[in-house]
Amino acid sequence: MRATYRLGVPTAPDHDAWRSYDSVVDAYARVRAERNAALARDLVAAVAPPFSGRVLDVGAGTGVAADVAITATGTVGTVVAVDPSTAMLRAEQHPGVLRATAVAPGLPFRPATFDRVVANLVIAHVPDYSVVLTDMTRVLLPSGRLGVSAWGALDDGPPVDDSQDRAAHEAWTAAAVEFASADDLDGVAAEGTPWDDFFDDPANLRLALEGAGLRHVEITGRAYRYQLSLDDWLTGQDTTYRSRYLHHILGEDGWTQFHARARALLAAAVPDPVDCVDEALFAVGTKPGGNRRDRP
Repeated sequence: MRATYRLGVPTAPDHDAWRSYDSVVDAYARVRAERNAALARDLVAAVAPPFSGRVLDVGAGTGVAADVAITATGTVGTVVAVDPSTAMLRAEQHPGVLRATAVAPGLPFRPATFDRVVANLVIAHVPDYSVVLTDMTRVLLPSGRLGVSAWGALDDGPPVDDSQDRAAHEAWTAAAVEFASADDLDGVAAEGTPWDDFFDDPANLRLALEGAGLRHVEITGRAYRYQLSLDDWLTGQDTTYRSRYLHHILGEDGWTQFHARARALLAAAVPDPVDCVDEALFAVGTKPGGNRRDRP
C-alpha cells in the first residue's frame, strides 16, 4: 500500500492519516487559503518572476502562490505547483498551473530548471530545512531567486496589538486541555512545525538561505490585519496539528463535544468577529552565477 507523505517524511497510511492535510482540505481552502493569499502575493512580488519565466511553488497547498505567480509571468510563463497532498493540489483551480505530487528533498526536476522558486509558510514544517533548501536551490537557474516565508516579525518593527488573537488561542487551548494533555498537544505541534520558533528570528532565516548557497539574502517583514467570525476562526484552527490530533484521538462524538466547548469559551473570551493579526517574515536569496546584468 502506498504511504501518504508530508513534506519529506513518509507516514503510515492509516494510523497517521490525521497528519496529512488531506483530511482538512475543505476547511483550509475556505479559511486558511484566503488568509495566506496575502502573504503569497508579497512573497511572489519579492522574488519578482520574469515575464514568461518558469516558477516552482514548493509545498503549494491549494496553490495561492502559484496563482499569483502565473499572473506575474503572463500566459506564456510556466508555473508548477508541488505538494505531498494530492487532495490539496486538486483544490488548485487555475487552469494554467501545472501540478505534481512531490516532496522536498527529491523534487522531480533537473538542476537549473526554474527562474524562481517559492515556498510560502513551508520551511518551518520540514524535518531538515537545510536539505530542503538545498534541493530547492538545485532546481534554480544561476542568478535565479528563491523566496520563503515564515511566521515572525522584524525586531525593529512597531508593536502589534494582537490581544484578541491571543485571547482566542488561550480560550481554544483551555478547551483542548480538558480533552487531552498539554504535553501531548505541545508535542504534536512541535512535530508538525519543528522550526516554527527557530524561523521567527530573521537572523536564522538569513543563515538558512546562505547555508543553501544563496547570496544577497534580503529579509523583510509585515503584519497582516483582518477579521474572522468566531466560526471561521475555529474552522481555521481545525486545520492545525493540535486540532487534527484531537480529532484523531477523540473520534467523532468526542470531537463534537470538544468543538462545542471550544466555541463556548471563544464566545466568552473574544468579540465576534475577532480582530486577527499575522506577522510574517520573507527571505529572498539569489543563486550565484549567470550574467552580471541578472544579479541584484
